[in-house]
Order: sequence, then C-alpha cells, then structure tokens
Amino acid sequence: MRDGTPFDPVAVARIAVMVRTGRIGLQRLIAWADAWVMKLDAPPLWLLELCTVPGIDRAHGLLLDMPGIAQLATVEERDVEDADHLASLFLRHRDGSISWGDFLLRAGEYLDGKSGHRQCEEFYMQLNLLERMGFPEDLVQAQREDIERSLVDALERMEASHRRFEAEARGD
Repeated sequence: MRDGTPFDPVAVARIAVMVRTGRIGLQRLIAWADAWVMKLDAPPLWLLELCTVPGIDRAHGLLLDMPGIAQLATVEERDVEDADHLASLFLRHRDGSISWGDFLLRAGEYLDGKSGHRQCEEFYMQLNLLERMGFPEDLVQAQREDIERSLVDALERMEASHRRFEAEARGD
C-alpha cells in the first residue's frame, strides 16, 4: 500500500512540487488529506495535521517533512525535480492559469541559484526576446513547442500524478 499513497515518498514529493507551483491549492490538498485519513486505520501525524493546516506554506512544509522524503544528493536527482517543477508550471500555463510570460518568469526565478543542468538564463532570455519583439504569437508557439519537447517525460509524470491526486481528493 505504498505506491501512490501518503506512504509513498515519491508521490508525496510530486504533490509538494504541485503545491509549490500553485498547481494544487490548499482546499484540494486538504480534501486529499481528508480522503486518505478516512481510508486509513492509523493515519500518520503529518497527514492529520494537513487536514487542518491554516496556510499553503505550512502545508508545503508538512509534505516535505513526511518521513522518507529523500534529500536530493545528485545533480541527476535535482534535474528530475527541476523538470517536474517546470512541467508543473507548464501545465498551469496549458490550463490557462498563468500566461506564457508568467511561465518563463517563474521558471527562470525557480532555476536561479539551482545547481542542475538547466539554467535560469534559458527562460529569462526567451522572456526578454518576447518582450523586445512584442510577444508575437508565432514566437510564443515556437518557444512553447521547444520547451514542451524538452519536458515530455516530466509532463507525463506530472500529468499522471495530478490525475491520481485529483481522484484521491475526490475519494475515488
């Protein structure tokens, strides 16, 4: 009963990424925690706390404090987390909750100071180019397609994680 449950550190880490990017809000997170508490005979304390957490920052902290969440030690592990974060932001753009410019800015801000292979300049330079050219739709589309191709695996992971999360939050 570990895979995809609140006892699965990989699933919880992906939920934390979706919370950090705003893909999952506090109400949905509490609904998810409530649904799991109702299913479990002995829910863990962090999950019980999540049911009544007053703010998204504290909720995010509870997810990251879940026992078993791995500390990212290698560049490859950080690259996967970075890709998941970027994919979650991309999905927010795809569903219309943030603009393309917001995606590029947030991606750059997130990567600024990270020590993975992707650099913040990749996104800042694309945003600067768009701003200089007046946001032409053909350039936006080309950038979007290029980034989508580079995130294909992470997009699949995060879409699947989000679908599973939403089903669990509904109590399915």
